[in-house]
Amino acid sequence: MNMKKILFATLAIALGTFVGFSQSLSLVYEGNTIPANHTIGYWGPANGDEMVIEIEVTNNSNSPMDVLAKKVENSIIPETVNTFCWAGQCYPPFVYVSPNATTIPAGATTAVGEFSGHYNPMSIPGQSSISYVFYDINNPNDSVMVTVLFYTSTTGLTLNTEKGFSISDPYPNPASQNVKFDYELDQVSNASLRVYSLIGSLVKEISITQPSGTIQIETGLLQEGFYFYTLSSTGKELKTGRFIISR
Repeated sequence: MNMKKILFATLAIALGTFVGFSQSLSLVYEGNTIPANHTIGYWGPANGDEMVIEIEVTNNSNSPMDVLAKKVENSIIPETVNTFCWAGQCYPPFVYVSPNATTIPAGATTAVGEFSGHYNPMSIPGQSSISYVFYDINNPNDSVMVTVLFYTSTTGLTLNTEKGFSISDPYPNPASQNVKFDYELDQVSNASLRVYSLIGSLVKEISITQPSGTIQIETGLLQEGFYFYTLSSTGKELKTGRFIISR
């Protein structure tokens, strides 16, 4: 399944004694070391297929370390299912701390697949936020954390079956200071182009009053990241797509 992922800026989340700073541990995602407390956005269709994210853990100390994994459900859509695998085992949804530790030699990084976070949207669209914490079994404050936003959509990025409209892909994409769309509509009634953040907040809405033209949206004040847009007319959503803001 073709999942879309994007790495976001650091986001601090209070997790009790797990303060999320790293003394001896660091994380690797898709071949790149990421800072502690980073957030990863993970997009996929809400079709019931499981979404899986793999993260490696590096022991930067001079001694072997026995490391436990913990999941923290920050906000979860009801009836969805999430699990994780660590230390050679996959645990049921009600397990939040791995019963077993993985021993990571000094200066070593766990193998790809040693840790995996699993999320099944159960065909329910929306966003769930889960943090994963890795810590020394002998010193829980020696820890590192990453947060994953699992975002699912029923419409995906495909065209609606409605006829009588066209809209270009957003350009430039990635965008920096602005993004543009060329469009044509047979019916201009309550027509608009809406832009949403990854977490579903409406950040821009442009009313459409002409049957054709170019819509330009200023993005200079928006944060870098992953955004969705929806073209609507006559009370119907005609197309949903995505673009990235990057500077």
